[in-house]
Amino acid sequence: MREFEELCRENYARIYRYIFAMTGSKESAEDLIQDVFTAAIEKGEAFLQHENPPAYLYKTARNMTFTYLKQRRRMAAEPLDENTPDGDGDLSDQLLRTYDKQIDETAYAGQVLHGLDSGQRELYEKRYVERLPIRDISQELGTSEPAMRMRLVRLRRDIHDAVKELKLDEK
Repeated sequence: MREFEELCRENYARIYRYIFAMTGSKESAEDLIQDVFTAAIEKGEAFLQHENPPAYLYKTARNMTFTYLKQRRRMAAEPLDENTPDGDGDLSDQLLRTYDKQIDETAYAGQVLHGLDSGQRELYEKRYVERLPIRDISQELGTSEPAMRMRLVRLRRDIHDAVKELKLDEK
């Protein structure tokens, strides 16, 4: 039990930050990290005998977080963009919606997000994890809304291309 407590103490903060970065929610991160360590406790001695217990914790955290994100995405109603009249919109809005419908990024999130540069990851987290409106993101990052929309179109295209590459590598 002492070894388990030590592993918890050494890894808790890092795994919490890892989960929080993916969910963007303090409450969700707290719930998920409890689930991760509960799963480790339930594994008992098998967990402690694992060749790399911290890696087991991270993999469990990743899997549980992806499952949570999938469920949250399924349950979330798609809100109308407050800047776009129903059914209308400029080309960048249409491209965003098209790419959004084609990708289940949670299936490849870990691999794809690590392939993005820090600016792209920050933009991804603000728009798709924190679900901030484009207006707020553009103000926060000091750019115009049309420029931000174009950055989001490019980001989604890059994610789409990365997922396509991953799917091709699987076959």
